[in-house]
Amino acid sequence: MRTYTSEILEQVKDILNIGIALSAEKDHNRLLEMIVTEARGITRADGGTLYLCEGDHLLFKIIQNDTMQTYQGGMGEPINLPPVPMRRENVSSYAALSHQSVNIPDVYVAEGFDFSGPKNYDKITGYRTGSILVIPLENHEGDVIGVLQLLNAKDKEGNTIPFAPYFEKVISSLASQAAISLTNMQLLADIERLFNSFVEVMATAIDSRTPYNANHTRRVALLAGELARVIDGEKEEQWAEIDFSEDRIAQLVMAGWLHDIGKIATPLSVMNKSSRIEAQLELVIQRLDYIEASLKSHYLEQKLALLNSGNISSIQSLDDKWQEEKNLMQETRDLIIKVDHPATFVDKEILQKVHDIAGRTYLDQAGNEHPWLTEAELTALSVIKGTLTEAERQIMEDHVVITARMLDKIPFTRKLKEVPYFASIHHEHLDGKGYPRGLAGDEIPLEGRILALVDVFDALTAADRPYKKAMSTDQALKILGFMVKDGELDGNLLQLFTEKTVWERVAD
Repeated sequence: MRTYTSEILEQVKDILNIGIALSAEKDHNRLLEMIVTEARGITRADGGTLYLCEGDHLLFKIIQNDTMQTYQGGMGEPINLPPVPMRRENVSSYAALSHQSVNIPDVYVAEGFDFSGPKNYDKITGYRTGSILVIPLENHEGDVIGVLQLLNAKDKEGNTIPFAPYFEKVISSLASQAAISLTNMQLLADIERLFNSFVEVMATAIDSRTPYNANHTRRVALLAGELARVIDGEKEEQWAEIDFSEDRIAQLVMAGWLHDIGKIATPLSVMNKSSRIEAQLELVIQRLDYIEASLKSHYLEQKLALLNSGNISSIQSLDDKWQEEKNLMQETRDLIIKVDHPATFVDKEILQKVHDIAGRTYLDQAGNEHPWLTEAELTALSVIKGTLTEAERQIMEDHVVITARMLDKIPFTRKLKEVPYFASIHHEHLDGKGYPRGLAGDEIPLEGRILALVDVFDALTAADRPYKKAMSTDQALKILGFMVKDGELDGNLLQLFTEKTVWERVAD
């Protein structure tokens, strides 16, 4: 009696420990294996199969058999068996459909179920299928999510015996805990997928605001993830001690997806600014045409007066002056059009010419004096490189601050807690001249350096930016090299990025 009681207490203790272990396990495949392994251990079963319900079928997930040395599914060999249809003549399907356990002492004398499958298997392999215990996995909502099937209980001498009736309650208890653990894990996975999808939708919406960013966010996220995996695979020199787990990579990729979310507050007039004065160019050209027409009218009036006065000798000088004015107007138009283009670098000589143009004045029809270029036009055309004025550049740079502010409102899980920080430092430079925090050197974590590198690379090579042609990879890498020399980007990262051709790992 004491031995029996002691054995029962041991089994209760095992079940409690197994329940704790099931609740703590975070890996889906290991959880599935644990369910079968622990159930077999309690019942001394030679084999076990775990099915999960999917529609009107049961899918094989784990197959274990000590005698046949078969260990498939989970972390083991893949299972290539067709799913089991939900038919009541199949004992596993019956358990799922009826929500009831089934205890068969010997399949060869059992009635009511179709055991042709196990019997055929026995003929082929020489195995002897005897006792079967089938338990439905029912979650806290009463839904059967799977079926656990145990095969051939063994006594202490290794003989096949029927499963003791009390094992039905024991394994049902284990199955219930397992079902709840599986359901919780599935719910967490569903929530994570939903959140990831929501993030991708937000990022896509931000990118869709402008044709200049059509696929930028996606590419930055994927490039960052691939570079992190490359680093994780490096076991030499400075990368040897760096470990990029899947959770760490997931956090980096999430930061990549969200790095430009602050652009939702950036005016399209700034974000889409493809040239220095854009729509104002047409107005400036029209103004210059008006000025030229006024000059021509004045020239013709003077010429007519000279003709009427008979002062023919002064006409040539007047004609020469008009030709100079015409040439000046054409040169002015050409210069304005050239400077408006984003690829034009405004050096000191060009800048002086622009200021000279702005210094000239004309009279409107009411006799009011105006400059050839307004103050705003002069400011825009004086931009040395790119298209944005200092005020517009500040607005654009503010997207990083807004990104941090927005992401700080999201209750990220513990494994994603650094996403707001990483997403907000992708414009920091090693020399401390980046923004918004002005971080320098080791103050910038590796994730921030990775995002900074791939963000610039994609901006240079993107083919979906209508105001400029995509750079070749070689050209982009050359510019990144210059940025390394200037102390902006991490040279070790660029070397690895180049050697491993990380961009080729990302599909367009």
